Amino acid sequence: MLKHRMREYLSFFWRRLSQGLSSERLTYTFLFLFVFTGAFAPFLASSQPLFIYDKAGYESKSGTALKRSPLLYTLFYNDTQVEKIEYRRLVEKGEIGAIFTLVPYSPYETELENYLKPPRFLGARFVHYLGTDENGRDVAARLIRGTRNSLLVSLVAVGLALAIGVFVGALAGYFGGWVDMVISRFIEIVICFPKLILIIAVMALKKPSLLNLMIVIGLTSWTGIARLVRGEVMRVRNFDYVQSARATGGSSWRIIFIHILPATAGPLSVTAAFDVAEAVLTESALSFLGIGVPIPEPSWGDVLKTAQDFPDIAWWMTLFPGLLIFLTVITFNNLGDRLRQKFAR
Repeated sequence: MLKHRMREYLSFFWRRLSQGLSSERLTYTFLFLFVFTGAFAPFLASSQPLFIYDKAGYESKSGTALKRSPLLYTLFYNDTQVEKIEYRRLVEKGEIGAIFTLVPYSPYETELENYLKPPRFLGARFVHYLGTDENGRDVAARLIRGTRNSLLVSLVAVGLALAIGVFVGALAGYFGGWVDMVISRFIEIVICFPKLILIIAVMALKKPSLLNLMIVIGLTSWTGIARLVRGEVMRVRNFDYVQSARATGGSSWRIIFIHILPATAGPLSVTAAFDVAEAVLTESALSFLGIGVPIPEPSWGDVLKTAQDFPDIAWWMTLFPGLLIFLTVITFNNLGDRLRQKFAR
C-alpha cells in the first residue's frame, strides 16, 4: 500500500515537473538567462572590481594610483600589474571601497587554502556561493565562464553544420539525378561512422582548442540537416512560383537561394534548436573525457570530470554542472518543440 502511494506521488511530481519545464514562459526565461550569462560572463565573475568608489586611503598609503574600473581596464589593456592587485583583501582591510561582480572571483584564480570548500551564502563579505574545487577555484565562476564556452562552441558548430548541410542538401534536392545519387551515397557513408567515436578520433590527433572543437563538431553534424534540406527542396522545386522563376530565365543558384531555401527556414530552425542541445551534450562529454575545451578554460564537462575524484565529499561539483547541462538541453529541446508547433499551424 505504501509503495503504491509513493509511486503515485512520484508519478504526480514528475508530471507536474515535466509540465513546468515545458512551459513556454519558463523555456524563454532559461534561454534568456543562458544567453545573457554567456554573453556577459566577464562582467558576472571576476576578481577585478567593476568600480572603485573610495581609493584615497590606499593611494595615500602606497603611493600607487588605482584605476577607477579595473575590470573594464583589464578587458581592453593587458596590464599584469593591475591584475596582480588583491582587491578583495584591500576591501577587507578597509583601504578601498569597491563594487564587485556577482561572483567576486576569477575562474582561473587558485586558493589552495580554500580546498574543496562547500557552498556558502552568508557569514562574510566574499563567499563561494557554489563551493570550490580541489585547487580552491570558485565553482560558480567556472560554471559562468563555462556557460560562455559551451554556448559558443555549440552555436558556432551548429552554424557550421547548417552552412554545409544547407549547401549540400540544396544541391542534391534541386539538381537530382547523378548529383543527388552521389551526395546521398556520401551522406550514408558518413552516417555509418558513430559520431562520438569519430569526434574522439579526430580530436585525439588535433591540438585541443576551442576552434578545433567547433570545427570537428560542426563537420560531423551536417548530415541530418542535408537530408532535411534535400527533402524540402525536392518538395518545393515544382511549385508554381519556382517554375515561373525558371521560365523567366533565373539562374539555378538564384532560384535555390532566393526562391527555394526561404521556404525551408521553418524546419531548419526546429532542427537547429535540437542540434544545439545535442552539441552541448557532445561538448560536455568531450570535456569530461579531457579532449574538449582546453585547460585552463573552464567547461561544465571539465568540472564534472574533476568531481569524479571526490564523489563523497564534493557533491556540489556534480550537482551544479549536471543541473546546468540538464536545463540547457531541456530548454533547447523545448524551444525546438515550440518552433515545430508554430510552423505546423
